[in-house]
Amino acid sequence: MIPALLAAAHLYLLPWKMLFVLPAQSEKPCALTSLRYGPPDGKWESGSNPQPSNCEFRVSVAPGPLLPAWAELPPKEVGDLEITYTVQGAAKPQTVSVKAEKLEPAAAGPADFSARASKVKNSVRVELANKSERPILVGDATALRGKPKDDCVGPGPAAVLQPGETLIDVRPGVLSPSMKVFVSVFTGEKECRWVEVARKP
Repeated sequence: MIPALLAAAHLYLLPWKMLFVLPAQSEKPCALTSLRYGPPDGKWESGSNPQPSNCEFRVSVAPGPLLPAWAELPPKEVGDLEITYTVQGAAKPQTVSVKAEKLEPAAAGPADFSARASKVKNSVRVELANKSERPILVGDATALRGKPKDDCVGPGPAAVLQPGETLIDVRPGVLSPSMKVFVSVFTGEKECRWVEVARKP
């Protein structure tokens, strides 16, 4: 089990924050309730205890499932980090080691994605795949008839999608055949635009 964890975890250093993408070990991931990290030599440690989520809105990355978590940039340059974290509802914490990857977000268009949307009880599950050859920083992915009227910044970026990875966004709502998928693509902490992606049947 540990090699799979090592292969799945990511740590991205963006110009304004760090983004952890960590294995959830659950088919219905929700959120992290604790996050601790530091270099393997133990010279410093940082972390947080995020507020528990009600899980009405869930975001993860596949293959995985992987959960995103943001943290402030450390005062020093980081390379390898050891991370201990707890997934909401899990009996015990997990520990992984990751190598930090620097990332400068770039713009993306409809051709960089493919999308599916399906009804799951009272929610809509959107699956947005990165078909490009570069990582893309994305926020909300939602199914609507027309372009969202909300500011695309919303709660901010949700995850980095590597080529071939899929963002899974589950939220309460209705779904009809005429709806298209819209995703907010970020090029900065609060710089983004809505991109319309045609739904696959």
